[in-house]
Amino acid sequence: MESKKYKDIDRREFIGISAKGAAGISLASLSVLSGCADSEKAKTVFGACYHDCPDRCSWTVSTVSNKVTDFQANKNDPYTAGKLCNKMVSFPNDVTFHPDRILSPLKRSGPKGSGEFVKISWEQAISEVAAKLKDIIEQKGGEAILPYSFGGNQGMVQGGAISSRFFAHIGASQLERTICGDAAVEGVLATNGQTTGVLPEDIIHSRYIILWGTNPVLSNQHLWPFIQEAKNNGATIVTVDPFQSKTSEESDWHIQPRPGTDTALALGLIHVILAENLQDQEYIDNYTLGISQLEAHVQKYDPVTVAQITGLEEETIIALAKAYATSSPSLIRILIGMEHQVNGASAFRAVAMLPALTGAWRHFGGGLMHMTYELFGEALNWESINLPATLADQKTRSINMVELGKALNDTELNPGIDALFVYNSNPAVTTPNQNLVRKGLERNDLLTIVSEHFLTDTARYADYVFPATSVLENWDILDSWGTPYLNINEPAIEPIGESKPNSELFRLLAQEMGFKEAYFYESDIDIVKKTLDSNHEYMKGISFTSLRKRGGQKLNLPTKWMPHAEGNFKTSSGKCHFYDPNLEQALPEYIPFQYSDEEIKQYPLHLLTIKTPENFLNSSHANVNHILEKEGKFYLEVNPKDAAMRKIADGDELKVFNQRGRVYITARISNKVQQGVVCMPQGFWPSLLKGGSSANALTNHLLTDMGRGAAIQEARVEVEKV
Repeated sequence: MESKKYKDIDRREFIGISAKGAAGISLASLSVLSGCADSEKAKTVFGACYHDCPDRCSWTVSTVSNKVTDFQANKNDPYTAGKLCNKMVSFPNDVTFHPDRILSPLKRSGPKGSGEFVKISWEQAISEVAAKLKDIIEQKGGEAILPYSFGGNQGMVQGGAISSRFFAHIGASQLERTICGDAAVEGVLATNGQTTGVLPEDIIHSRYIILWGTNPVLSNQHLWPFIQEAKNNGATIVTVDPFQSKTSEESDWHIQPRPGTDTALALGLIHVILAENLQDQEYIDNYTLGISQLEAHVQKYDPVTVAQITGLEEETIIALAKAYATSSPSLIRILIGMEHQVNGASAFRAVAMLPALTGAWRHFGGGLMHMTYELFGEALNWESINLPATLADQKTRSINMVELGKALNDTELNPGIDALFVYNSNPAVTTPNQNLVRKGLERNDLLTIVSEHFLTDTARYADYVFPATSVLENWDILDSWGTPYLNINEPAIEPIGESKPNSELFRLLAQEMGFKEAYFYESDIDIVKKTLDSNHEYMKGISFTSLRKRGGQKLNLPTKWMPHAEGNFKTSSGKCHFYDPNLEQALPEYIPFQYSDEEIKQYPLHLLTIKTPENFLNSSHANVNHILEKEGKFYLEVNPKDAAMRKIADGDELKVFNQRGRVYITARISNKVQQGVVCMPQGFWPSLLKGGSSANALTNHLLTDMGRGAAIQEARVEVEKV
């Protein structure tokens, strides 16, 4: 059939995408429909990782009698290349068969946050939750109910599934799912009109690679071998990062600017390139707009000024600009890291201008590498995934997920939030301003419902907890925001205990609440098949049958993918926009966050909270003992000069604090951070730490300049020995 139709999705939609889920409206239906009824026989199926990661690993699962006998990377997938990341190698034991996994519905029996629950039946849980939701809708309206989900499961069925239809149907408040990625996307879109640039495997053809605000050794592990191949072929690897990451240690050159100054650095590079006449004028004349405005704008970003802003040497800025502009093919790899500052989108916008300025797009392996989700927006059949027309145009208020704590505690919000429904997320750990979030979760008048594998720090505050299936137990389809590979996930085993997919949970609620609409009751496997039923050229040779037979497949793209060799930008003009008068800021500008003098005096250290853990992703798997043991102590990187001023030695126990909270942590003295900067890992569960707080107890719910993302790196703290 014809592709229905080009789906111009942003990353927010990609993560929260709607899809229809597992069929059956009786509570016992799932085992029949899971596709695993013949569980006594030995079998092997293909699946894929559901985490919020650019790699989207493909795997095989072999089972006998509902037990996993083998779990390994898919050797047919050249990107996964027969190797799972260290976070997922023991996934069946870490999640699916973990002894602490929730396997029946739970109802709170103690104070909120105590983690005290009693087991109840699905019938009782569905009946009581449905009745409470109906009462809230009748008394306050649907907007008093807030769904809260994100990238905890990026499967198109279980990630959004029936949930989006359910919440749209009841008129719930909409969640702005912008905590990660949206500022980056908005910045790149402002310049290029699309995020899809150089494809990951084509980096082997690059000869000058700048890894800007990304740490692929840890967070993009399957790209790293291609970077190493490029290096073996003669490429120079440069990392731009305020933190000395594992990737920077493997690079030829580490550029270490002050946190939040990327916009100034990028504009400074543009200044040098233009001043030295190193630009590709022909490419600029043919395929860009606004060069004269940009050239005038960057006059104030001369090397002397940018050095003062970034803390870099003038010579470093000049040398980087010259090396980048005179090397070919040159490639800049960006991902998400540098967006978490108040001018995060401006940073991406400015960096995205560099390949057009130098004409890097002309060369295979040259340009900008960012995301790939737009390819699937064109390729797949979205007709059966999109919200039905009757729901798509409904207008209800939106609440930004970054500001969850603020929203839960806002006494003037009308209607207030009376119910919070959390799935595929753990906001008590991952959302900024942690203590304000927990204050909201403690409200006795807030109905909190959670679908989960474990009793997370969020689930401890729930009134009801539903047991969710793991990825080994349900159908799904997984596109990717970081590769051009498509996967389906076939259930390898029957759901364990009383666990059910998210899709089934929302279908059962819809049934109990009397919703008759057919769009609630289509099976997971049907939605997977229909989504793949597309005759778009990218889908040639890819089908439900082929994916079941061999696992992940690459979209059928041109052998030489060079999207902007001759312009073809997806902006309104079709050209790269150096200048756009239609935007609030016609040009990217470095505008630092203004702290008060008192705040700088009381909290003199800039806090970075980043994904440095090597063994878990965000907060997933951060409750598993052997993983925590492997990860080691919860530590704070402190520069030796800052440590000496506070008489702190390596291994000392510290208190890190500001006006929002305090965290107890172990000191690690190193030059991984500059003087005046400290760095704390994200993802640790507060309930498993001394003092009951983790990194987000110190962050604020500030929003970025575009994309309404989370400016979590705009935080200041003081540190003292305890």
